[in-house]
Amino acid sequence: MLTPYKDRFRKLPEGAARFFLRIGFTPNGITLLGLVLGLLTCLLFVWNRNAVLFGFLIIFFGLFDAVDGAAARITNQVTKFGSYLDAICDRVFESAALLAAAYVTEHWVLSFCLLGGIFLVSYSKARAAMEVAISNTEWPDFMERSERGIIFLAGLLISDVTHITVGDKDLFFWVLVALLIAIYGTVIQRVFRARQYIETRG
Repeated sequence: MLTPYKDRFRKLPEGAARFFLRIGFTPNGITLLGLVLGLLTCLLFVWNRNAVLFGFLIIFFGLFDAVDGAAARITNQVTKFGSYLDAICDRVFESAALLAAAYVTEHWVLSFCLLGGIFLVSYSKARAAMEVAISNTEWPDFMERSERGIIFLAGLLISDVTHITVGDKDLFFWVLVALLIAIYGTVIQRVFRARQYIETRG
């Protein structure tokens, strides 16, 4: 849903990118630095259970995620491997954030199912691309990484701050349920889209 708007924000991280380039980082180095800092943030959340601090740091690293791409464009080092590495690091960080939240909130079953859905969303597109040529711009699906990250983080923060319960479950439990429905709905959407592309282009 948010993919068509991402290009409008590409110039914002250029200042930070120039700083990291000046002190010797490569674009891929910035990607790996972001992953390390993100994983440390997840460990900090497991240790101190402070959802507000975790939320602010996640937002910061969400913005930091665009710095490596800006650095690659500034230095004309945009590569397919750089894009691949960025995507892999995103999956690792997203998994770590989800597992950290599962540890703190004890919503293990929902978190495990959600993690499976997240990987299915990515795999359903990647596997289709092994069959026929498909552009990233052809997959503007309902629940992509940005959307699910925003909903996940908002649910965690609001639940922690307000202590709202519905029935005998906290608000974050129901946010995870809603995310599960939306993510597996996205998987189904991608399967049908993949079938269309494979049958018409294969």
